Amino acid sequence: MTSFTVSPPPHRKKKIFIKNLIWSRIFALLPISAAAVYFFGFAALGNLIASILGAVGIEFVIQKAFNKKLTILDGNAIYLGLLLALISPPTLPAWMIFIGGAFAVGVGKHAFGGIGSYIFHPSLAAWVFLSLAWAQDMLPGTIPILSSFSDLILENGAGFLTDVSPILVLLAGVILILVKYIEWRIPLSYLLTTVILALALGDPLAYVVSGTFLLGVFFLATETVTSPVTRNGRIVYGILCGFLTVVYGYFSGNYVWGTLYALLLSNAVAPFIELKTLPKPMGGVADE
Repeated sequence: MTSFTVSPPPHRKKKIFIKNLIWSRIFALLPISAAAVYFFGFAALGNLIASILGAVGIEFVIQKAFNKKLTILDGNAIYLGLLLALISPPTLPAWMIFIGGAFAVGVGKHAFGGIGSYIFHPSLAAWVFLSLAWAQDMLPGTIPILSSFSDLILENGAGFLTDVSPILVLLAGVILILVKYIEWRIPLSYLLTTVILALALGDPLAYVVSGTFLLGVFFLATETVTSPVTRNGRIVYGILCGFLTVVYGYFSGNYVWGTLYALLLSNAVAPFIELKTLPKPMGGVADE
């Protein structure tokens, strides 16, 4: 008797890949989350849990209310809540970050049609919402400055949770690139553009490179839904992210906030970049 295996259909393979991609990113962020808890204590742990619970809870409520299939196990809501907590200060009350997590998934994700449909990164949208609603509470106590190599390992001036160890964020991003869960074009063009422009303007890299910036380079900017799918588009998108980061960071003096606002603005331009960098069909004519 001949035995054979049946391969899953293409759409099933895509769902499996997306699920593995999200969970791989979650696992990659666990070391930096643990470092944040070590550095900030139970305040960080409480905010991480509260943000994730807010994100997962609203997803459950929405999908139950509209009789949709529960997708909590795909990890997307957990990932969005985790990212939001990492780009928030540990002093933020847990109930606020809980609302932020719910906003990220409820408004930033599902109001636009769910995963694959949103224009702005839900975690960034929630961060802006929290910054506008509770501006004073969202202000970090300090601004990270890499005054020595040891600050790359453990940043004593960390403002947001992700700033406690830039090297952990960097290693997580590089590993995901090596295993091909992150495409290299956006991170490389983003990183090089930021560094070159900042040096050209005379800003020391100690003020530029932080855990938040590296999280933006490797995790926020590379969100597949809010970034171009074309190869050239990804390079252009990365350059735009770097340019806007430096513009905001240089004139405001805060590259942490500059990174997050630059990424949000770049999200708005991503569809245009993708449209203009689509390859021409064979035998096709250029757009007039």
